[in-house]
Amino acid sequence: AGSVFGGDRLDVDVCLEAGAALCLSTPSATRLQGDALSMQTTRVSVGEGAFFESVPDMIIPHPDAVHRQQTYIDLAEGASAIVVESLAPGRTARGERHAYQSIDLRLQASFRGSPVLRDASGFRPREADPALEGGLGGEGYVGSLFALTGLTRDGQAEDLAARIGAALADVPGVYGGASALASGHGAVARFLASDAPSLRQATHAAWDAARRGLRGLPAPKLRK
Repeated sequence: AGSVFGGDRLDVDVCLEAGAALCLSTPSATRLQGDALSMQTTRVSVGEGAFFESVPDMIIPHPDAVHRQQTYIDLAEGASAIVVESLAPGRTARGERHAYQSIDLRLQASFRGSPVLRDASGFRPREADPALEGGLGGEGYVGSLFALTGLTRDGQAEDLAARIGAALADVPGVYGGASALASGHGAVARFLASDAPSLRQATHAAWDAARRGLRGLPAPKLRK
């Protein structure tokens, strides 16, 4: 698996021209190593009628890791996007669960420069156990999917959320759901799993449902 080390500062800039389509992924999980702050900032511009997907494998934090991830995505008229984030509790095969210092994930989505979504997730095990009821519980593996569209036809966001929620409900041992954005510009899904294979299965199920809803096409099987 690839690694991000303490002290790393990673900047990713992606620009899709009108009508383009792009799917970004990773060949394996991303491990977070070291006890100094690492940061990744991704800025995405999606042109008119273009389609952007970001479906990386999960983040696996090592003990004492400190990581901050920020994603900014701006969509033009008729553009759409699917963005996935997923996190493991640690190297569970070694008995490590939530041994990192802190993980912060931030995402802002805008249409033609006007924000329609700000999302934030933060985990600091030394301040509050993520496994507490109301947090991640006993599952520990967590995923988020953001399905964004510039089209705001009546009922489209609700239909998209229903599709994704139904797909997650069909994955054994996974707890999750989806809600339409109040702006009508898409839907957001959250899901919890007890192990890595279940998280990957849930991620693909939610991605497939979102892709069918936005593009009328199934999600491809990514090579790993």
